[in-house]
Amino acid sequence: MFGLSKAPKPSDEAQEAAIAAARQTVRNIIHELFHASPDQAEKLTDKLKSFLQADKILPFDYKQKARDKARELECNANMRTADKLMQQAVRLAASEQLSERSKKLGDARRYSSKACMLGADQDWRKAFDRLNETAMLTGGVHRPGPSRAKPQDFAPATPNRAKGNVPLKH
Repeated sequence: MFGLSKAPKPSDEAQEAAIAAARQTVRNIIHELFHASPDQAEKLTDKLKSFLQADKILPFDYKQKARDKARELECNANMRTADKLMQQAVRLAASEQLSERSKKLGDARRYSSKACMLGADQDWRKAFDRLNETAMLTGGVHRPGPSRAKPQDFAPATPNRAKGNVPLKH
């Protein structure tokens, strides 16, 4: 009698099954967040928050960890998209497509501000600001062909005497 354990009550088994199902739902939502776009991540995070708010059986610390993980993954989605848009903006600036560059910069800044609001790392913020400045300063000054500041060079090329490419006179 003392060595025997009691069989769990049916209500305990049902409660354990409900907790396991709720945890699985949370894991599924967080798994979807890993490769989601920023818009999808925002929707999934809102879905998770409303699920956790309505749930009465999960422990508080589990809910808090799930919210923190969802916030981190939403921040990462915004950072990824901002980086991708900023790289495209730099390429467009280098190829003198300034109107498209401005559109990409605006979108990148929007995602960057959202990532900063969600807690982006300070190192990432600094790198983004440097890349933003690079994109802003690149382009808009290239002129093909000769100009008044840089006229065409008509002088013959000087031979490279260091490499011995000069014909010897005898």
